[in-house]
Amino acid sequence: MYCAPPLSASFLSTLLERIDDIIIVTDAHSIDAPGPRIVYVNKASTEISGYTFEEAVGQSPRMLQGPGTDRKALDRIRRALQQHRECREEVLNYHKDGTAYWLHLHIVPLSDETGEIRYFGAIQRNITEQRNQTERLLHLAHRDVLTGLPNRGALENAFNRLSAKPSERGHALLLLDLDRFKQINDTYGHLAGDELLRMFAALLLSSVRRDDFVARLGGDEFVILLPDTQLEHAHGVAQKIVHASLELKVEKINLVEFGSSAGITALSFKEELNSAIARADKALYSAKSEGKGTVKIEL
Repeated sequence: MYCAPPLSASFLSTLLERIDDIIIVTDAHSIDAPGPRIVYVNKASTEISGYTFEEAVGQSPRMLQGPGTDRKALDRIRRALQQHRECREEVLNYHKDGTAYWLHLHIVPLSDETGEIRYFGAIQRNITEQRNQTERLLHLAHRDVLTGLPNRGALENAFNRLSAKPSERGHALLLLDLDRFKQINDTYGHLAGDELLRMFAALLLSSVRRDDFVARLGGDEFVILLPDTQLEHAHGVAQKIVHASLELKVEKINLVEFGSSAGITALSFKEELNSAIARADKALYSAKSEGKGTVKIEL
C-alpha cells in the first residue's frame, strides 16, 4: 500500500496563498461582537477586500458587511455557527473603499484532536459578475426595451401589492395614451413614433411622486399607479400631464398635432389589474370621444 508523506505546514500555506478562492479563518470563542475574530486570511481575501493581512487579523468579518448585506442571510449564518454546522450562503460584502461585491460562502466548523470546535473556516468565491448578469436579465424581463419603464408584468406585481394595501384616501389608476399616434407613425415612420413614446415616458416620470409607479402597458398606452391618492388629486395629475404633452417637441413631426388623453379609476380592495384597467379604459374612451386632450373618471 502506498503511504503518502505528510504535507508540511509550508506546503499547505503555499497552496492557500495561491488559490483563487478566498479563505478566512476565525476563532470559535464567540460569535457575538466583537467576535468571531479573524485569525487568518489568504492573498485572495486581501485582494478583493482591500484589507491587508495585518488589518484583517483580530477583526470580525462584520467589518466587510454594509447597508446592502442581507440580514436574513446573516441570521442563517449565525444560527449555523451557534449549532456548529456547515452552511452555504450568498452575501454582499464591501471593499475597504466601499465597492460592493458578491460572495458565495461555505463555512465549515474546524475541531481539534479532542473534537472541540476551535475555528470556523470560510471558503468564499467571488460571484459578483454572475449576480450582476442575473440582475441585468431580471431587469430586462421586467422593463420595456424602448422606454425603460416597467412593463406589464412589473405593473401587475406592483398593482397586486397596492390593491391589497388599505388606504383611507384610496389608490388611483391612470390610463393614458397619445392622441393621433397611428397617424404620426403612418406619416413620419416608426422611428419618429418611438422618439415620441420615449419623450412621453420621460414626461410621465417627471410628473409623479417618488412612490408613484409608471409603466408602459403596450403600444402608446401607459399606466400610472397613485398610492394613497383621492380621485380629485389624480385628476389634477392627469390634467397636468395632458397639458404638458401638448408642449412636446419631436424633430420632423410638425404636420400632425399630438397630445394625450387620460382615464382614471379608483382601485377596489384586492381586485385584479384587468378589471381596473377596463374601467380606466372606459373613461379614456369617453375622453377621446369628446375631442381628445381630455381627462375622464370612471368609478
